[in-house]
Amino acid sequence: MKVFRWMMTAALLGGVAAQAEVPELTALVPEAKEYELIGKLNPKEWGARGYAVDRSEALSGDLKRIGYLLKLTDKADKVSWVFTSMDAFTQVPGLAGVPSPESEVFQTYVSNLEVFSNVDGVKTGKFEKGNIEIWGRNYGGKNIKGIPGATDKFDFGDQVMPGGNYGSFQVHNYLEKQTVFAFNKFTANDSCDLGIGNSPAGNPDWTFTSSARNYKNAELFIVGKFDNLKVSEVVALNPANVLLTGVTDKDPLAYRLGETMTFTLTADLKGQKPTGDYFIKWTRTGDDGRKESGQGKVSDQPVVVRTSLDRPGFVRIYATLADKSGRTVRKLNARKQMEPVFFDGGAAVEPEKLTGTPEPEDFDAFWDKQKVKLAAMPLKFTMDKKSAPDAKVEVYAVTIDCPGPRPVTGYLTIPAGAGDKSLPATVRFDGYGMRSGRDFAPKGGPGNRIDFHINAHGYELGRDADYYREFGESIKSNGQGYAFDPKQNADPETAYFNGMALRVMRALQFVKQLPQWNGKELVAAGGSQGGLQTIWAAGLDPDVTRALPGIPWCCDLGGAKNFQRLSAGWRIGYQKSMDYYDPINFAKRIRCMVEVPRAGLGDYTCPPSGVAVFYNNLKCPKKITWYQGSTHGYVPPNPQKIVRESK
Repeated sequence: MKVFRWMMTAALLGGVAAQAEVPELTALVPEAKEYELIGKLNPKEWGARGYAVDRSEALSGDLKRIGYLLKLTDKADKVSWVFTSMDAFTQVPGLAGVPSPESEVFQTYVSNLEVFSNVDGVKTGKFEKGNIEIWGRNYGGKNIKGIPGATDKFDFGDQVMPGGNYGSFQVHNYLEKQTVFAFNKFTANDSCDLGIGNSPAGNPDWTFTSSARNYKNAELFIVGKFDNLKVSEVVALNPANVLLTGVTDKDPLAYRLGETMTFTLTADLKGQKPTGDYFIKWTRTGDDGRKESGQGKVSDQPVVVRTSLDRPGFVRIYATLADKSGRTVRKLNARKQMEPVFFDGGAAVEPEKLTGTPEPEDFDAFWDKQKVKLAAMPLKFTMDKKSAPDAKVEVYAVTIDCPGPRPVTGYLTIPAGAGDKSLPATVRFDGYGMRSGRDFAPKGGPGNRIDFHINAHGYELGRDADYYREFGESIKSNGQGYAFDPKQNADPETAYFNGMALRVMRALQFVKQLPQWNGKELVAAGGSQGGLQTIWAAGLDPDVTRALPGIPWCCDLGGAKNFQRLSAGWRIGYQKSMDYYDPINFAKRIRCMVEVPRAGLGDYTCPPSGVAVFYNNLKCPKKITWYQGSTHGYVPPNPQKIVRESK
């Protein structure tokens, strides 16, 4: 447990402190006196480290002015800076800092704006008004507040969205049509948006610029002027091992229509007794469109949430731990990023009754046509043998000709000396994005089977980081990440998924012609986008004998539009053309054993309703393991697992 001792001599005597100075500020702006440091952070490290200094819980009094000093050091060691201050827009010091998605939104005018800066073009001086855009959510460019001079692109008048975590921390001098400073895309670290004045390229408020990579260092100071300042000793909560858990009063997949679902939410502080109060803030959403929210103080008693659902479908409970200022408590996750202390889970009413959007009438004819294209191109390939530390396994870099924009590329491992028709085989598929900054050959592989791991794109193997970065940019379409462009997706023949699916089928053809394959066992496996490809593999190739699609992506893409189901996560926009690639339609054609090793009740990248529709459509032997409290990328410690199985 950390104990911060910010108390000064006067505080020890009577609880009221003389105001200090912030030397980094007064060195640049000598007239900026009597400001107290509230917090300090490096925006380039915020997503991984959070605050370097956070005094917000230690300070109290009448907050009169709030100020921000941003210092940026470029790669040539040139320092640019801006200090801006305004009449206080909140009396809670913690809310003057970087917001979380659940924090209060500040989209308002501020009075008596002052600006000091050494950056050319930044208007300095005193201004009657300015405006701020401080929130932790996604946002659009529409000038929803009617800020004078703002446009409907990202500038000093934008629109807060109900979800997401992109984040905006901006101060604007709208009288001069100018952004004073901006820090956006909070969790992106070195790729966050960061700048002083209007951005010289792209959006004036720096949105989508990823401009932090242009700076060697960055410092953001949050300061305040107080009347009747008190500086207290604070016993701070160390969130490193704090857990927020949720359980239901029965099997979460066994509720009936209208039956009360009881969720018990518990925050385990691991014996810590911090100075301030903490709260569990929760939101209930679901496939019925209802939304409710509330909070309860962390104490010896858990927080209980009761709800129900009057139709087959899922309810989602999302809860976070918050301090008395309403700020979400964050901790470092396994990916070395700061994330909320949270629970994201749910329950369902009669999920076995869920159905999806009807498939296209020509679904089989469409895929027969794709197979004809595949058959028209001879199966030609190269196998470049790589050195492997494990002499018992041979490693090959493989390139296979394939219809579409690019070939199949991936790494093949075969146990050394394997005889003809002696080995089972597995084909593995990747999740969204690129496998890594570089694509390295594996050092070994399984000693008892053929393993072929392909990437989703057919890029060249063994190239440097610049190649993969440029390749990632080249496959974007109309400013959208690959597979997300609605214009490209309007025709199933031009959709990005078309080439990906052809490569899946070609990879299976390649493995089946290897002399070492036993002709009996062919496994397809992958997670997320890899789960999607696994389902394609099993649905399009009857020789697949087992499919292992973990957290399968893109199930029931039409669920939100056609059934009003909850779809709050990162999903491709629905068009009828996408029905040709939806796993729910391939499910009916799969004859081998399908096991979904993980499906998250809090995964809204792959909403549980869509995964349930996919599972329901399977007419083969099947098994699925649901994880309570699991999101797309997170599995809680010792999770509750709910297994459904059908032979």
